[in-house]
Amino acid sequence: MYKFGIVVFMIAASVVLIGGIFQRHAIACDMLPLMNYQRLNSEVFLAGDFAEPQAQIISELIDSASERISHVYDKPISKPRFVITADIQGAANWGANETASMHRMPWRACIIIGPKGQNVDVIAHEWLHAEIQHRVGFFRFLKEIPVWFDEGAALTLDYRNPFLPENINLPAEDVTSVKDLKSGKSFFSNNIRQNYQASRIAVEPLIRPKQFFNDLEKIASGESFENVFLKANKSIQPTANASPD
Repeated sequence: MYKFGIVVFMIAASVVLIGGIFQRHAIACDMLPLMNYQRLNSEVFLAGDFAEPQAQIISELIDSASERISHVYDKPISKPRFVITADIQGAANWGANETASMHRMPWRACIIIGPKGQNVDVIAHEWLHAEIQHRVGFFRFLKEIPVWFDEGAALTLDYRNPFLPENINLPAEDVTSVKDLKSGKSFFSNNIRQNYQASRIAVEPLIRPKQFFNDLEKIASGESFENVFLKANKSIQPTANASPD
């Protein structure tokens, strides 16, 4: 029994250690209030040297992202923690690329904004990821929300030219097949830009803007993603911006 207890302890310790290694950025994000970072407000931290005019621009961008979410859907209630990095190396130190990345935790999302992501499109995009998780709940999100839908929904607030529906011309079968990409591993491989574009078109008929957050909360209450978003809209085909061949 004593040996069994030691084995169990070692396994548990290994799991904690591995989790700490792979989630170290999320853990560090939780510790930000204790670190010596410039702080714009309770949830926005600057990682690097930002002059006062730059800091003011960042603050205005975050306000604009919140306004965009409110205008399209409704006022966001999630409170993700933002880390704004001054350069590519600073972003890499936080486990992000030069544009943006998000670390998920059960109690909050941590959004890292790189130097190329300091615009309202990227910030609103990442914030909607956080809002979806918050509305659905962390564990329900992991169980129910496929990556193609999460990314396509985030792109509805991202007005960069490659992701505007009018600039996307894909065969209808590509738009349909993107729905098979339910995990990050499958979505973020091969032709990533095409996957993003296809997901943007695929979500178009599935999201009712003024009902979107309510629909997400149905999933939090126990309904399935399929029942809320797919079966409810099965008569609508995502072909408006897809080419027939």
